[in-house]
Amino acid sequence: MTDHWGYSQTDLKHYTCYRANGPIVVDGRLDEGAWRLAPQSPRFEDLQTPGRPALLDTWAKLLWDDDYLYVGFWCAEPHLRGTQTERDCMICRENDVEVFIAGENAYFEFELNSLGTIMERFYIWQDAYVTAGYDQLAEFDLLAPGIIDTLGGAWSGHAHPRGRRWCFRNWDMPGLRWAVDLQGTLNDDNDVDVGWSAEIAFPWTGLTHLADGRGLPPRQDDVWRMDLSRFQWMEEAGRRICPGWAFNSHDVYDSHIPEKFTYIHMSEQEVSTATAMQAVIEEAGE
Repeated sequence: MTDHWGYSQTDLKHYTCYRANGPIVVDGRLDEGAWRLAPQSPRFEDLQTPGRPALLDTWAKLLWDDDYLYVGFWCAEPHLRGTQTERDCMICRENDVEVFIAGENAYFEFELNSLGTIMERFYIWQDAYVTAGYDQLAEFDLLAPGIIDTLGGAWSGHAHPRGRRWCFRNWDMPGLRWAVDLQGTLNDDNDVDVGWSAEIAFPWTGLTHLADGRGLPPRQDDVWRMDLSRFQWMEEAGRRICPGWAFNSHDVYDSHIPEKFTYIHMSEQEVSTATAMQAVIEEAGE
């Protein structure tokens, strides 16, 4: 079976996102019972090389309720670092976690560092800007500040067969919530840290422009495409490098490829011991 981009569904990992069995407090800790029972993704793999595990242990979990889609990350990190504090700055210039959520004609990018600073971007494929009706929405006015014609030319590093995208840098998802929890001392290399966790709550109402007929909140068996990744700056042979690690490898160093996003299957079943055990059995069978 192939998706509407023509890619085989068997080429990519799938994840079942269960309904939370109780309230989720967005504090970055992932310590509610629902989080403990939620299926854990496999250890992230190299963004460019399928099957090569992330150097530092990294995984994600997802849950949902009537109001939010929740994403939790765990990032092992011996030396916690974070400096950027300005919202919507280029968070990717330092260690971060990232979430991409795709619709058929647009996608949303979210980045978060260990200080809790975020960046948001909304991208619309230029070939669908008018036909999909985005030109009728004031929040996507091409004459508004913060709009750039980007991501498509070979020079950009994000060339794609579909072409270019409009990037709305000033778009903010209404009702978005997030938090981080640090297990160590930030910007202090005199000790060895454990790592950090992140928790993001994406409101269903904020995903209206990406739903394409899917339920908000979701219905049983709705499928979303999401990219969950981590970028880690380090030194190798005297130079700075920044490997990317993701739920699904993209085969190239480029996060902006919706065809490579993980399949997220929504289940109306509440997360439980039984669902946790089933996830273990399914992963073992892969």
